[in-house]
Amino acid sequence: MRTIHQGHLPVRTIVLIGMVLLITTRAYAQNANARLTLTLRNATLKEFTKMIENSTGYSFIYSEEISIKHKINLKVKEKPLHEILDLVFKNEAVSYQFSGRYILLQKKKKIKSVSRKFTISGYVTDGTSSETLIGTNIFESHQNQGTTTNPYGFYSITLPEGETSLRFSYLGYATETRQFTLSKDTLMDIRMQGNTQLQEVVVVSDRAEAGAMATQMGSIEIPMTQIKSTPSILGEADVMKAIQLMPGVQAGVDGSAGLYIRGGSPDQNLILLDGVPVYNVDHMFGFFSVFTPEAVKKVTLFKSSFPARFGGRLSSVIDVRTNDGDMQKFHGTFSIGLLTSKFNLEGPIVKGKTSFNISARRSYLDLLAKPFMPDDEKYSYYFYDVNAKINHKFSDRSRLFLSIYNGKDHFSTKFDVNTDYEDGTKMNWGNTIASARWNYIFNNRLFSNTTVSFNNYQLGIHSYTTSQFGGTTGKEVNRYSADYRSGIQDWSYKIDFEFNPSPIHRIKFGTKYMYHIFRPEVMTSKISDQANEQDGQEKTYHSINNNHLYAHEISAYAEDNFRINTRFRLNMGVHLSLFHVQDKSYFSFQPRISARYQLVKDIALKASYTQMSQYVHLLSSMPISMPTDLWVPVTKKIKPMQSHQFSLGEYYTGIKGWEFSVEGYYKDMRNVLEYKDGVSFFGTSAGWENKVEMGKGRSMGIELMAQKTIGKTTGWLSYTLSKSDRKFAKGGINNGERFPYKYDRRHNINLTVNHRFNDRIDIGASWVFYTGGTSTIPEEKTAVIRPNDGINNGSGGGWVIPYEPSFTNTSPTIGETNYVEHRNNFRLPASHRLNIGINFNKKTRHGIRTWNISLYNVYNAMNPAWIYRGHNKEGHGVIKKYTLLPIIPSFTYTYKF
Repeated sequence: MRTIHQGHLPVRTIVLIGMVLLITTRAYAQNANARLTLTLRNATLKEFTKMIENSTGYSFIYSEEISIKHKINLKVKEKPLHEILDLVFKNEAVSYQFSGRYILLQKKKKIKSVSRKFTISGYVTDGTSSETLIGTNIFESHQNQGTTTNPYGFYSITLPEGETSLRFSYLGYATETRQFTLSKDTLMDIRMQGNTQLQEVVVVSDRAEAGAMATQMGSIEIPMTQIKSTPSILGEADVMKAIQLMPGVQAGVDGSAGLYIRGGSPDQNLILLDGVPVYNVDHMFGFFSVFTPEAVKKVTLFKSSFPARFGGRLSSVIDVRTNDGDMQKFHGTFSIGLLTSKFNLEGPIVKGKTSFNISARRSYLDLLAKPFMPDDEKYSYYFYDVNAKINHKFSDRSRLFLSIYNGKDHFSTKFDVNTDYEDGTKMNWGNTIASARWNYIFNNRLFSNTTVSFNNYQLGIHSYTTSQFGGTTGKEVNRYSADYRSGIQDWSYKIDFEFNPSPIHRIKFGTKYMYHIFRPEVMTSKISDQANEQDGQEKTYHSINNNHLYAHEISAYAEDNFRINTRFRLNMGVHLSLFHVQDKSYFSFQPRISARYQLVKDIALKASYTQMSQYVHLLSSMPISMPTDLWVPVTKKIKPMQSHQFSLGEYYTGIKGWEFSVEGYYKDMRNVLEYKDGVSFFGTSAGWENKVEMGKGRSMGIELMAQKTIGKTTGWLSYTLSKSDRKFAKGGINNGERFPYKYDRRHNINLTVNHRFNDRIDIGASWVFYTGGTSTIPEEKTAVIRPNDGINNGSGGGWVIPYEPSFTNTSPTIGETNYVEHRNNFRLPASHRLNIGINFNKKTRHGIRTWNISLYNVYNAMNPAWIYRGHNKEGHGVIKKYTLLPIIPSFTYTYKF
């Protein structure tokens, strides 16, 4: 054999040879991910290798002793080469390995009868930014075992020693393969690179922790690409508006961000920001949410089959995870729209060790409207959000995350009727959330996350009146002011563990403690008089001064997601909780179970049962979210709400790039609250326990969904058939008869389509249709005759007779009142709406410039926000509707650098 030494060749030749080898290696590495369509029947190993060589350009190398026991029967369509090799050699004593332009075939090492097992673990991150990837799929082909990364990007899989082939896949990224001999516990961090073959398509969802492949049902991962491309009011991409397009989810008032999920009310949704509950998720009186899309990494919705780690609400869990920050380089976005401006900036503080991510948003209606307002009337409204996060990596086993969110709404009015009179109101409300999270890997099988958090929601209203007038002794000044405050504050500590003893078991357990401080209401008023420019007297009154309510909440959970066999998987768990308030304790045992059965290759069946408990209530009387809505806890009189939900589902994935599903559910609810007949909550919680009744509720429905997940055109079509009602004790609400829930809507259709024409133009559209909810409308006027003192009619309430205008106000006293036969007696008309948005993208020297033009309610459908009884021109009583949002155009400019 002749050896060529470096000195015998020119340096230029050596460089050229190296470049050719590098280009060839990269080219064949890309061919390994190329998709092939093959059909083979009773083929030999030689025939199979020949066909692969002709199709890919690879060459097989193997000795004469390499053989297969079974003839090859294969029919695949557009599968990667490594997956085809996995299928062919799955049940054979042959292993393969890529080496440049060659594929080496070798005999598999014999597995010992009693083999040792070792654990492979680590983090999966973006190869460019080092951002952790949630829900990455990890699959080992020899053992046919797999797992996924958790919400912090960590994975762990235990396998027998010997030849190991791990494949890491995440939509939008090139598949990473690691082949080696497993002989000890191994820490392996994976950095995944963006797949250039997928740059021209829009990826809708990776479906790793939710969807058809997950054991849970009723869980949906909503990708940020979909949220950002969904047209919305004034071009504001919104997390809650995107969730409203999912099956089983309804909006409240047209255009609002409220969520009514499977027959539940808005306070029955547990909304988490990096694991911390958010009580007020609305801006602009409910029409926008507090989540800035640029700060969000992933959103997961659970409608049923709730994992045991979640508790405290009946209807849904919305888990929002924010970006950790790029550890390698600085980049960001800046956006200007009709309503808001916002920016996002992220980058390394210490490269490879510490990163930051900060997002901020502010509306400027107050600034735009100010020049056009008259001098004697001033209105002002704006809101802002700030998200900030620091991510520090101590080591491969230890990471720290510090997060803070602050968001506020400000509304004010001021009237100067003349120089002698002035009054005004200032209203502020919002959240402050701070948390510290520490991830620690005890060993390759045990992962922990410890969180300490603070959450504060508060509302403050200040109103004042100043009047001046001349008196007998000179000018006098009277001042009146009132302050109204309410809120809720939480301190919490929790620790979560994830234990992976084997690939077929994924165990999670943990505990949590929360200290609640409820501040229902405090109202203080002051009156002062001043005469002849001398100090006068000031008096202070406390018209409402509810005591603070202190509550302790302790919970613990355990769940196991395990595989019984290749077809059958189970997730079983239990959530335990204890709530202590007013010297009374409530304990709840909440079992959870969900099952998935693979009927055939592309069809899966699922079933689940979930029990949930809720210890807080939201008092509200308005059809839209108002800052005066109050959170109150259970008390000695008011018991916790409970729900039992049963679900069944079928899923089909046989068409590439498509997912089809049908889910049915029945939910039974206990101790739900409704206001008694004739009373409601108007900005005061005083005596609220006497204004409400506890009763039963039920909800049932069928949800169908067809979704296209990959390609230039993506989107989904969903249809929901549902029913929801309430029932209270006889003598209480509606005389004990069952009545429809306020947002009982029988039919709901959502169509969402996104199409990418090329790198420069893409379009998004959504069309919704839903039948009307219900409302309580007086059917006729009646006259109430109340006897004078000393006259006893035996009922203490008088008689009700049909109202006639001829009655006069004589003894006994006669007064008008509304007559309503039953609760929610009127059904609103159906609503429908089309939204369209177009993005024009242009690459510049330093980034990407995007113009978005959107139309909300394209054909100006006059949908009812609410209805009321009024009069027509002839004076006859009619029912009228109020439309809140007509057609609204918008444009937004975004620069990504």
